[in-house]
Amino acid sequence: MKDVILLITCSLDGFIAAEDGKVDWLLQDDQYDFDAFLNEVEIILMGHKTYEQVLSFGKWPYEDKECYVFTKQHPYPEDERVIFSDDLVGATENLALGTGGAIWVLGGASIIFPLLNKGLINEFRITMQPIILGKGIPLFRDIKKSIKLELKGTQEYSSGLVELIYKVH
Repeated sequence: MKDVILLITCSLDGFIAAEDGKVDWLLQDDQYDFDAFLNEVEIILMGHKTYEQVLSFGKWPYEDKECYVFTKQHPYPEDERVIFSDDLVGATENLALGTGGAIWVLGGASIIFPLLNKGLINEFRITMQPIILGKGIPLFRDIKKSIKLELKGTQEYSSGLVELIYKVH
């Protein structure tokens, strides 16, 4: 079974975006080896808002990855770089059965919560930003049952970022 990893950044008070969905408060850190993480990943899952945000970057950053965009919007736009679907849980269950590289749950909140509630995420890599937003889109909400985690590691960065790595216990 593949690892289904939530790699995400949040504010110290637990928000993944401002109320308007913006993430311009995020710090980057040159020490973080994002390429090493991407080398572990075979499949990327994202919601349509995250997809639109990735499109705004200009060049598509996930050329060699199998990317799924989950949306209820029909008809789906044409984009040969991604597979559109409205069956988040079913698709994730099927994809996780395989072997090979990990599945990265890129975001956003609309896909994180259903996957958490179905127990489909088995690893959490959460990078805490040294900022308190006060309000915004929470990292976790509407969770139907508690999820016991085991700390696998931490990493501190000179910018003040701290990454926490947990496996589901």
